[in-house]
Amino acid sequence: MKTYQLDCVQISSEGDFWQLYLETVRPDGAEFFGRNLSAFRDAISGGGPGWPGECRITVVNTENLQKREGQFFDGLQRIAREAAAYSGVSIVFE
Repeated sequence: MKTYQLDCVQISSEGDFWQLYLETVRPDGAEFFGRNLSAFRDAISGGGPGWPGECRITVVNTENLQKREGQFFDGLQRIAREAAAYSGVSIVFE
């Protein structure tokens, strides 16, 4: 299983996070990926644009993201919890 680490130390916005995701993971259909939580949920749950394949994604150094984009970060955590049940994608926050 592939493993990716998203180091969010330089991330200060939702847009920055999606750019990091696309550059690091290089998911299928990246050019069509919507760069929002709904698109990410679709990608993870249904293999839509942005699908990373079966993998483990570790998200680290999220302090800035939590402070500036709290609702967004909460949404990412919800998707991570859901992903474990149906997708073959493990998303872990450290």
